[in-house]
Amino acid sequence: MKLQWELPLSAEGIDTELADGTPVKIRPISADDGPALDASFKRMSPRSRYLRFFTIRDELGAVMLENFTDIDHTLHRAWVVIDPATAGDAPGEEQGIGIAVARLIETSTPGVAEASLAVIDEYQQRGVGRLLLDLLTSTASIAGFEKLRFETLWENRGMRRLLGKLEAEHNKDLSDPTVLIYDLPIETAEDDTVGALYEILRWIAASQDDPPGSKVPEHND
Repeated sequence: MKLQWELPLSAEGIDTELADGTPVKIRPISADDGPALDASFKRMSPRSRYLRFFTIRDELGAVMLENFTDIDHTLHRAWVVIDPATAGDAPGEEQGIGIAVARLIETSTPGVAEASLAVIDEYQQRGVGRLLLDLLTSTASIAGFEKLRFETLWENRGMRRLLGKLEAEHNKDLSDPTVLIYDLPIETAEDDTVGALYEILRWIAASQDDPPGSKVPEHND
């Protein structure tokens, strides 16, 4: 059954569960979530970090953590997913491990929002991406966005194959030839785009390189 979001989510968020029955809480990120976000980043594998942040890094750093958590929730929206059953004494994990983050950031192009998702490795392939995609598309729809923008590394064959299969519009980032930009139309949170976007985000979250049955788009320099 499709989750009925009451948008925008309250600061307390909502309680739901993953496909495997794991209870989770989804709520807007807050300015106090720096330690939790840092702990989640450190739980990601080097490969997952690289595909998400396009660089090799061992930590996010104070400035980036602040930029990722102290947001206006209008031009920059973000949500965290927490597993309450894992609550412990580690910094940032007192309420449970932060297992995923989704973001929707308004761009300078009217009607276009940049979408991203990160899931820590041990929770990949468990339905986190589907929940967050539903939240992203529902939010984008009510906010009046017409397209979601995805950025991917040229070496990420999984993303390139999927976006080629979906015939997303390819816009090369002239400032960095290793980064590709694609725009995918979105009409409503209920249309077929949701399934297409889920496939994209699922492969991002799973750090896959070669999903089957799709064509790699040509890279024109």
